[in-house]
Amino acid sequence: MNDAGQAAEAARERMTSLFEDWQAAGLGAWSWANPVWFRQIATINAEVTRFVTDRLRQDVEFQTELMQCRDPAEMQEVQGRFLKNAFDQYSAETGKLVQMNRDAYDAVTGRTGS
Repeated sequence: MNDAGQAAEAARERMTSLFEDWQAAGLGAWSWANPVWFRQIATINAEVTRFVTDRLRQDVEFQTELMQCRDPAEMQEVQGRFLKNAFDQYSAETGKLVQMNRDAYDAVTGRTGS
């Protein structure tokens, strides 16, 4: 693994640790209120953590690839590919999180879904 890959992995590990600490501190005190709600929120938080750490890794990879470009046309192609991929991933993740929130609401309220 190169230096950029090691840096990305270290950033991912640190971000995951920070999110886990935040979750334990912020949500742990509320777990008694509704265990179903707590499990659903923990699942959503885990998904957000996974997505953010994956995007951070891809951002570092993009910067590495960008620095290796030899001419403006290549740089433009790399940037275009990165932006399209990021847009597609953010769009898909938004839909996934909306559905997860619906599922959480259904689980907490006992609603059978829409």
